[in-house]
Amino acid sequence: MPLLLLALLACSGAPAPVVAPPKPVAPAGPTFDYSAKAAAMNVILISMDALRFDRTGAGGGHDTPNLDAFAKEAVVFTHDTSAAPWTLPSHMAIFTARWPSLHGVTNKLVPNPGGGDPVFTRLADSIPTFPEELTKKGWEAVAFTGGAGVSGKFGYNRGFTSYLDDKAFAGMDYTGPAAEAWLKDHGKEHFFMFFHGYDAHGQHELIGEDPRAAVPDYHGKLDGSIKEQATLREEGLAQIKKPGDPPSLVGVLDKEDARFLMEVYDAKVKAADARLAIFLQQLKDQGLLDTSIIVVLGDHGDEFMEHGYIDHGATLCDHQLHVPLMIRFPHGDGARVVDDAVRSIDVFPTVFDALGLPPVAGVNGQSLLPVLKGQKLNLPIYAESDYRLFVHLRMEREASKKLILDMEDDQRSLYDLGTDPDEQNDLSTTDARTTYEMEQGVRTWLNTMKTDPKSYLGVQEEHIKLF
Repeated sequence: MPLLLLALLACSGAPAPVVAPPKPVAPAGPTFDYSAKAAAMNVILISMDALRFDRTGAGGGHDTPNLDAFAKEAVVFTHDTSAAPWTLPSHMAIFTARWPSLHGVTNKLVPNPGGGDPVFTRLADSIPTFPEELTKKGWEAVAFTGGAGVSGKFGYNRGFTSYLDDKAFAGMDYTGPAAEAWLKDHGKEHFFMFFHGYDAHGQHELIGEDPRAAVPDYHGKLDGSIKEQATLREEGLAQIKKPGDPPSLVGVLDKEDARFLMEVYDAKVKAADARLAIFLQQLKDQGLLDTSIIVVLGDHGDEFMEHGYIDHGATLCDHQLHVPLMIRFPHGDGARVVDDAVRSIDVFPTVFDALGLPPVAGVNGQSLLPVLKGQKLNLPIYAESDYRLFVHLRMEREASKKLILDMEDDQRSLYDLGTDPDEQNDLSTTDARTTYEMEQGVRTWLNTMKTDPKSYLGVQEEHIKLF
C-alpha cells in the first residue's frame, strides 16, 4: 500500500490495514553462468547401485543422513524413473541418454555370430556416450566402479584414461579409497569422474556385521548372505515355466523373511551412506564441491516380496524403477525440490546444457534446466526389461497411471500409483479405456524403436545364466 495512503489513514484515526509480508520467491534455477566456466568445471557422477528412493530422506527413509545433508544443497528430483530395473541397461541408458532397446546393451551376453558360446555384449561404436563426448571436449575421464554390470568391457570404458572394474559387485569400501587417492594426485585437473558402488546390492556383503546380528529379533531360516540371495533369486526365476509367467517366491519366503531381508538391505544402505560421506568430505577438503557439478543417483531399486519376489530385473514395479536423483551445482546454486516426473536418461543432457555444450544428436533424454526455470516438459516416462531373457516387459507412466505390457503373452496391468503406490490393485479390467489408450502409447513407443511386439509373443528362449 502506498506510504501516502497509510499516512492519511493514520491521521484520520482509521485502523491501518494488515499488510501481508511478501512470500519468499524460489530461485529460478541455476543462476551461475557455467558455460563461461566450463573449461574449469568438473563433472562427478556418483551411482549408489540398487538404492530405492523410499530409503532416502526425500522419500521418507531414515538411513541416509549424509545423502540428506547433500540434498539440502542440491536439486532433488522426487519422481525420477530409471529406464530399466537392473544395472547393465540402466547405466548404459544414463551414459547414452537412450532407451535400452536403442542402445542395445540389454543383457550381458548375445549369440555368437560365428556359432558356439555366447559372447559379451558391447555398445556399438556408432552410439556415442556422454563421458566419451566430454573427453573430446577436454575433460579427463576416470572411473572407480564395482564392475559386474558396469564393467568396461560392455562399452562403458570408452574414452576413459582409467577405469577400475576389477572386483565384481564391489562397494564404495573398495572404490572409495582408489577414487580418493586419485583425487589427491589429480584433483586440480579438469576431469569427469564416475564413482560407483554396489553397497546396497544383494550381491554385496554387509561388511563388519553378521546379518542375523543386524536384525536380532528375526528367528527364521535365512542368514542374509550373498550366496543365499543368489539362490533365492534363481529359485524365483525358475518359476517362470511358460512365457508371461512372473517370478515367484510365494510359499518359500514369508512376511518375517521379507522383513529380515529388507532390514539387512537397510543396514547396507546405512553403510553406503557413511561411505558416501567420506568421499564427499574429500571433495570438500580439496575445494572441489564448488568447482564441480555433482550428480548422485540410484540406477534401480529392489523389491522384498511386495510382489511375491525379491531382487530386481524381472519386474517393472516402482520399487525397482523409482530412484533418487540429485544434482548439486556449485555453491548449492538453485537448490530445491522438484516434483515433476523426470527420467534418468535426462541426466547428461542436463549437465551438457548447464555447461553450454552442444547437445548430442539422436538421444531420447532432454535437459531438465527448463524445469528448474518453472517450465513444464511433460516428459514421456517409459521403462523396459529383457532381464536375462526370462522376461520381456515394457512400461508407460502418465501422471499417476502406470501400464505394464508383458510382451510374451500380451498381458496388460494398470495401476494408479496415486492411490495404490505398492501396485497391488490391477485396474486393467475395471478401467478398460485407460488401459487401451496407454497400451497404444506403449505400442507407438515400441514402433519408434523398431520393436515388433509380435516377435515376442509366446517366445521361449534359453535363459542367460550370467547375472
